Amino acid sequence: MKKMKMTTMDIASSISLTAYASSMVATPICLVALMQEMNLNLTEGGSIEVVRTLLLVGVLLISGMMAARWGKTALLDTGGFLLAAGMFLYAWAPSYPVVLAAMVFVGIGGGLLEALINPLVQDLHPGDSGRYLNVVNAFFSIGVLLTVMTVGELLSWGIHWRSVLIGLGIIYFLISVFFMMSSRHAHRTGQIPDNSYENPIHHARGLLKKKRFWVFVLAMFCGGGVEAAYTFWTASYIQLFYDTLPRAGALGTALFAGGMIAGRLGSGFIKQENLHKLILISAAGGLVFSMGFFFIQSLAVLMVLLFFAGLAVACFWPSIQSYAADRIEGDSTMLFILLSTAGIPGFSMIVWIMGFLGDTYGLRTAFAVIPVLFGLLLLTIGIEHRRDVKSEAEA
Repeated sequence: MKKMKMTTMDIASSISLTAYASSMVATPICLVALMQEMNLNLTEGGSIEVVRTLLLVGVLLISGMMAARWGKTALLDTGGFLLAAGMFLYAWAPSYPVVLAAMVFVGIGGGLLEALINPLVQDLHPGDSGRYLNVVNAFFSIGVLLTVMTVGELLSWGIHWRSVLIGLGIIYFLISVFFMMSSRHAHRTGQIPDNSYENPIHHARGLLKKKRFWVFVLAMFCGGGVEAAYTFWTASYIQLFYDTLPRAGALGTALFAGGMIAGRLGSGFIKQENLHKLILISAAGGLVFSMGFFFIQSLAVLMVLLFFAGLAVACFWPSIQSYAADRIEGDSTMLFILLSTAGIPGFSMIVWIMGFLGDTYGLRTAFAVIPVLFGLLLLTIGIEHRRDVKSEAEA
């Protein structure tokens, strides 16, 4: 196995993923304070994520055509600045409708980052993308960890959630400037290959006709759903169920993120041909951990379980995409975009469903959704791997 060599764009992409991840968990950590100030219920709180995700999915659907016209790095530059602008509007928002309007900017900016960072890494490392995608995506979890720990601590100190969001907006802006400068340097020095492709709609239609593609769609939905369930609702669950300060809720989410960091960095040592085994073992472990959740009363034990849950979830998003690129013939950029389009609804729908179930039956009961998703993912990848790789026309 060749030694990994991170390029300038790998580093810039990794840091941009920290900003994207931070924008996703800023709301869950601030949610209790925001709901109290604006008199919102859990369903309305979950709807904030739904609006962000709907815009994100919309951008994903057209990002292939935009990338073919303007290039990945130009769109990634734009996405970073839109993310910062959305966070500034979020911090200023005087009412719930303005919060939803801020999510439009956050959703569009995040959609561009979500759609194109992984395809860019795939372009840089064709044939060995699994290791690099897991390592780069570890910085997504690092972004979650840094944000929940910092934001949770600041809120526990009495810092207003609006001030916290302003600080995050400034950080996103600086990261966007760094990515823009790095991408310009990478183009000048030839780090970024010229892989522009024609007629992205044709590529998309070809992928949509393949039965195997839809198997991976379900896998991505489940993988995104379990990650979102823990990332979005853990902090609120700990604060509400255990009656704790935001610090404790942030610590729980941070431990989950820490498990994901360890898992993704460790996945950098897994050979490409063993990705399916990694996914299956992780799904089986996650199923066990998620069932154990309902037998836990101690907060300390829950914290330990959350770390192992993060370890189990870690590999899903990057490994499923990289594994799909090995199993499905077609343009990898469109494949990654379409699979992300399948995974992101898993984020929003599961978050909303859990919020609805939480209002109706209690947030603890809502966590029963998670083992169902783990079980479906285990079944999906297990069945898929037993099928022989067919020709493009047959698949």
